[in-house]
Amino acid sequence: MKTREARTRFFFFLNSFALLLLCLFVTPTSAMAPHSKGTPSASAPAAVVQTATAPVPTAKKQTKMSIPQTQAKRDQIQVSRDDRRKVIRHGNVKISDRDMELLARLVYAEGRGEPYEGQVAIAAVVLNRVASSQFPNTVREVIFAPNAFSPVQNGRLSSRTNESVRKAVADAVNGKDPTNGSLYFFNPDTATSKWIWSRPQTVVIGNHCFAR
Repeated sequence: MKTREARTRFFFFLNSFALLLLCLFVTPTSAMAPHSKGTPSASAPAAVVQTATAPVPTAKKQTKMSIPQTQAKRDQIQVSRDDRRKVIRHGNVKISDRDMELLARLVYAEGRGEPYEGQVAIAAVVLNRVASSQFPNTVREVIFAPNAFSPVQNGRLSSRTNESVRKAVADAVNGKDPTNGSLYFFNPDTATSKWIWSRPQTVVIGNHCFAR
């Protein structure tokens, strides 16, 4: 009888000990260091950190703002270049600022003592020659053509101009022509060429006769 009770106690203690060991190994322990709710862990996803430091919408707004500024700078550069390359049309003729300055120098040499209308007429003759198929098609080539104008031929074409001749050139370039399309002009008091007298005369302005 005693032997049976001993066996029962032995198995009871053995089962209790086994159950205790099972509880120790299976039950989770709080020994692991918990993460704070407000602090992200070192292994937090990279997307979360990037969202907090450099949000994508801000980058898009900067891109949209930079495009109009770049375009405005390009437009400003383009406008300034167009101003430097200003071209004025006279019929089918294109006149640059440099050509206008050269033409003003010729008008000053040929007609600085002439009335204003006579100065416009001299400039108009040059432009009429440029537009004519009988002459070169640029202002410079017309002015420097052999034996075309005595100041060029005699070396008296200086760099001097004045307000009157510059305004006269501008009026001629804009279409004013007191000569009615003349291609020649001469001073009847000093002209020695018989050929120039044979040209049909259109008008006399100041000291010059104008002819076609």
